[in-house]
Amino acid sequence: MSEFHDRPFPRGVLIAVASLIGFTILAIAVARLSGFDPSQGPRPAEVAGRDLLFIEIGQGELAVHDAASGSLLETLPAGEDGFIRGVLRTLARERRIHDVEPDAPFRLSLREDGHVTLEDRTTDFFVDLKAFGATNEAAFGRFLSPLPAVQ
Repeated sequence: MSEFHDRPFPRGVLIAVASLIGFTILAIAVARLSGFDPSQGPRPAEVAGRDLLFIEIGQGELAVHDAASGSLLETLPAGEDGFIRGVLRTLARERRIHDVEPDAPFRLSLREDGHVTLEDRTTDFFVDLKAFGATNEAAFGRFLSPLPAVQ
């Protein structure tokens, strides 16, 4: 037998753990019921931005246009730029869920904090592309050129 076999578990520790678990559950319930959403906090100001249209053409090619001027920025070949296509599928799904116009432009922005973001103003869906790594952020960031210097 071990030396702990005859000793009861400390009641104070059990009460402390139960209190911590109870407080955590209560805090989550209050946050959910009050509508608190930490992802919807204030965003840093936009330093540079561009409205973009993504139009599927041909056999899976994707044309990227500046929405303001209508100029073609780039044509993405079929089967390439998977991250861009994945994000666009997510945004398209959000538009279907909210039953809004599927052809509206997306807002690509460089923020004061250096993050590149993509926003769908029709659904209020917002993606901070930095969360997906520098390479994926740069996949969209190339459409913002020329980029201003960020401090």
